[in-house]
Amino acid sequence: MKDVVTLIVPAKEKELPVVRLTTAGIASRFKMDWETMEDVKTAVYEACYAMTMQKWKPEEIRIDFSLDGAFSATLTCMGEKTETLGRVPELKLCKAVLEAMIPFVQIELEGDCITSIRLSR
Repeated sequence: MKDVVTLIVPAKEKELPVVRLTTAGIASRFKMDWETMEDVKTAVYEACYAMTMQKWKPEEIRIDFSLDGAFSATLTCMGEKTETLGRVPELKLCKAVLEAMIPFVQIELEGDCITSIRLSR
């Protein structure tokens, strides 16, 4: 059985500090140095931010942190999607920003909407 911690938060920018704090707690299990931990926390935060600022915003974001092996987080949009004044995400820019902090980034789309992001190191 896979060892996973799941966090579900409303897809609202004001909820993202909870994501950052939870990520810090999870990352501490991997005995990362301070700089790597900061990169991981920022990458997960930025991935959530990208999901909340797009044209079709989800109701919630589910984050599954895998505790097996290396650090891994899978972020998934959940619930009804609401059209916002956001914009279609610049995927190349989004991926480049995330890859500057974490080696493996996989972004899944449905049309022009990000549906999931997987980060691992």
